[in-house]
Amino acid sequence: MTRSPQRNTLMAIVGNLGWPLLLGLGASGVFYTLLFQGPLNTPFAHRYFASHPVAYAEVAMFSVGLAALILKLANVLGQQQWLERLRLGDDRRRTIPVEHCSDHLDRLAALPAAARNSYLGRRLHDALEFVERKGSAEGLEDELKYLADLDAARQQDSYALVRIISWATPMLGFLGTVIGITQALGDLNPAEMASSIESAMNRFTAGLYVAFDTTTVALTMAIVLMFIQFLIDRIESQLLAAVDDRVSGELVGRFEQLGTSADPHAASIERTGQAMLRAVEHLVERQVELWQAGLDAAQQRWSGLVDTAGQHQTRVLAAALEQSLDRHARALAEAEQQSAQQVEARWQQWQQSLDSGAELLRGQQAEMARQNELLAQVVQVTGDVITLERTLNDNLHALAGAKHFEETVMSLSATIHLLNARLGHLPGHAASALDLKATKERAA
Repeated sequence: MTRSPQRNTLMAIVGNLGWPLLLGLGASGVFYTLLFQGPLNTPFAHRYFASHPVAYAEVAMFSVGLAALILKLANVLGQQQWLERLRLGDDRRRTIPVEHCSDHLDRLAALPAAARNSYLGRRLHDALEFVERKGSAEGLEDELKYLADLDAARQQDSYALVRIISWATPMLGFLGTVIGITQALGDLNPAEMASSIESAMNRFTAGLYVAFDTTTVALTMAIVLMFIQFLIDRIESQLLAAVDDRVSGELVGRFEQLGTSADPHAASIERTGQAMLRAVEHLVERQVELWQAGLDAAQQRWSGLVDTAGQHQTRVLAAALEQSLDRHARALAEAEQQSAQQVEARWQQWQQSLDSGAELLRGQQAEMARQNELLAQVVQVTGDVITLERTLNDNLHALAGAKHFEETVMSLSATIHLLNARLGHLPGHAASALDLKATKERAA
């Protein structure tokens, strides 16, 4: 807890002094770089800003003061945006209890660091802490005035570095003047004045130029710093006035007030009311606990009754289901037996039918074998006839022009009769005999 204030103090010192020094010295270094190596390398600039060591110190101090003012202006302009964005957000048509201060403080703590460190954020935080710490909104307006005075004092303290620089810069110019005059007087040579008074006076006036130039530059820089400080101070004063209005509008009349300082009994009445409220809250909590215990007991009894009824219903349903299953099993057994008998009778019928069909099939098979044998004989004889017919045709063609044609025909007729006699012995094939007349006509 002790490190946080020390860290905040160190950060405040660095912000108020460190950054202006760093930025100011950096700006003076850039300025002299441009003076010696840039576009500012002119005799006029060298005369007023680089003719004496005091001139370097004046430029450095002016740069530091100007950097502090620029940082201050950026801070003030940055706080302007929080005047409209930072609001507590409650309905102002009704007052709220003092206990809600913690909620507002938590809401402020959740804001960014820039909002918390602004005049408005810090003022609201301090005022809410006052109300929370006191437990009443009594004396809030006086506290707001006190906080406004503190912010005004902080405002004046924030310009301490600029005021020191604005005061020290002319003093540094006067110091340069004194040093320049002393150096000019010290450089006077009586012998040179006796021999060449013009050259001696030129050297003397050159020293005086340097002496008075430092004062001129210092006074000019101090005037510029004071004018810029005045403008920024006016802007910040307007910001503080706006913060005063906003804080008064946000906090005055927001919280409930049970009494004022003019009523000495208001505090005791308030404490008594708060004690009664706490007692009532305790009684309500106790009653809620008793109701909860009664509900738990009733729920346990109800659960027991439900479990007992469920077990009884389970036993009854199990017994009824078991009886039903037994009856169903017996019915299934009887039906299965009847089905088995019917299947057995049907199977015997099918077996008898299959046996008779097998006998018929064997008879058909024997008949088909006999027919196949006859068909084979017919095919064989038919083949012989075809061969013989081919032979006879060849002989007829060979003997067509012979002298013994009649004898040949008679021999052929005898052969055909012989073949017919052989074919006549085959049953069912008598119509297959060769016709002698047809043969003779074919031969003719």
